[in-house]
Amino acid sequence: MKDLTAFKDLLLEVDPKATKYKGIGGDSYTVWTPYSIDKEMADNMQEDVVWSIQVDRFTKSDNDPIAKAIYNKLTEAGIPFEYELDFEPDTGYIHHIYVCSY
Repeated sequence: MKDLTAFKDLLLEVDPKATKYKGIGGDSYTVWTPYSIDKEMADNMQEDVVWSIQVDRFTKSDNDPIAKAIYNKLTEAGIPFEYELDFEPDTGYIHHIYVCSY
């Protein structure tokens, strides 16, 4: 199974306070959660494992530099991802969602 240390290290370069599974709260924070594995096959043999990992950036700032830096870092690293943006009226957080294939 693929080690997720490199993915974690990539996020920590952008946000040294990023945590796995549970956020730390405050005005802004980053959480990453690996949630599924897909096997890539070639010639009836498992060739690679691809993790689906969701990275969530919660912020109360419209122009959060870490949200932009996460987007740029994933792009630079060549990690495929889908990006979504949501507003959570009950908490006031702007929720940046990056669904990554790693």
